[in-house]
Amino acid sequence: MVFDESGERLTPTWSVKKGTRYRYYVSTSLVTGAGRSRSRRRRIPAGNLETVVINRLRIFLANRGEILDAIDNQVDQNVGQGDLIERAQQIADDLGAQAPEKIKIILMTLVRRVEIRPDCVKIDVSRSNLAALLSAPSVELQTQNHKPANSPDHILTLAAPVRLKRVGREMKMLVKDSNDDAAADLSLLRIIARAHDVQERLVQNTKLSVHDIARAERVTAAYIYTLLRLPWLAPDIITAVVNGRQPPQLNAKKLMRLTAHLPAD
Repeated sequence: MVFDESGERLTPTWSVKKGTRYRYYVSTSLVTGAGRSRSRRRRIPAGNLETVVINRLRIFLANRGEILDAIDNQVDQNVGQGDLIERAQQIADDLGAQAPEKIKIILMTLVRRVEIRPDCVKIDVSRSNLAALLSAPSVELQTQNHKPANSPDHILTLAAPVRLKRVGREMKMLVKDSNDDAAADLSLLRIIARAHDVQERLVQNTKLSVHDIARAERVTAAYIYTLLRLPWLAPDIITAVVNGRQPPQLNAKKLMRLTAHLPAD
């Protein structure tokens, strides 16, 4: 479903680093090693893009006016508007809380194409499938019975304003003016938790030295000394990291690099 602004398809792929699996959507030419093309060759973290798409759909489904405009003349006249609006809100809630397989069914039913642009993500929604989904008694809609709608009259395009920014080797999507809950960066949480654990071990056992812990953890003493500065970060900084509100370019590696040079106060 995913394309860039030049029309090149993005392929789902993944890599493993230190036992953790990371998913991406990558321009096909990068995967196949093809020569240069008009594409800008995107490599977008999968969770990042999926969150943008799901959140935009949830906002749309919760907007009564947009829903009624989108399904005009597409549903059985015997179905009341109140029922349709209530059903749309239920699906919006399902997208925020349901298991991945149920979310996949909803997305495969509604979404025809996702296009990544430098300033937004465009999401093409099938009007007829939307109407069918809102009229159905449950979300278990048979998606295979709904052919792709190619006519512009049957497609509703939603736009999610974003800004593409390079963070390390990746391009990430920064959502403009978003107040939605952000996912915490697990790598940041791990090193902060590790720092508190090391500090607690040193407090509990005064005979234990930094060099002892370094040998046990198979890292250098310099790394442990840097790590031990993290528990002294201001509480509002820690709270921001826990809530996923840190600057998007701040990852665990950068935090450790910065921490070594922070003033003691």
